[in-house]
Amino acid sequence: MNKMLNDEELSKLVQKHIYECLETLLNKNDNFSILANLEFVEFEPNLPPNLISKSPVILFTLAGYTLSSAVLKQDHICFEAGFGADNFASLVKIPLGAIIQISVNEITLLVNFCLYQGKKGTANKSLQTFLSNPENRKFFNK
Repeated sequence: MNKMLNDEELSKLVQKHIYECLETLLNKNDNFSILANLEFVEFEPNLPPNLISKSPVILFTLAGYTLSSAVLKQDHICFEAGFGADNFASLVKIPLGAIIQISVNEITLLVNFCLYQGKKGTANKSLQTFLSNPENRKFFNK
């Protein structure tokens, strides 16, 4: 099973299906949610440490301005989103292979079981930079 989930040909096929699913939803201007592997998600600018999820996955709901700002490319989707109580603005870039699930109205349309091995995103880099300062480690010891 592990060999199949790491198969490059299968991964490319699933990414093509993810692209087609996102393309359809964007063309219909339908709200939808993306569950993604946080390790590969990029934020520009980087999120402040207090807004970085401790979970290995992150859920984005594309609706309103976030949906209208979405741009689908052959290998990724990007959109603008606000985070936290202060609505911290960041451009989000998600490689298609890092998308785990696509849902509409809490109904799952697509599940990606392939194991993505792409470039790690800025969320992980940002957390590592934050933790490299010994003074910041105290925030995680509570």
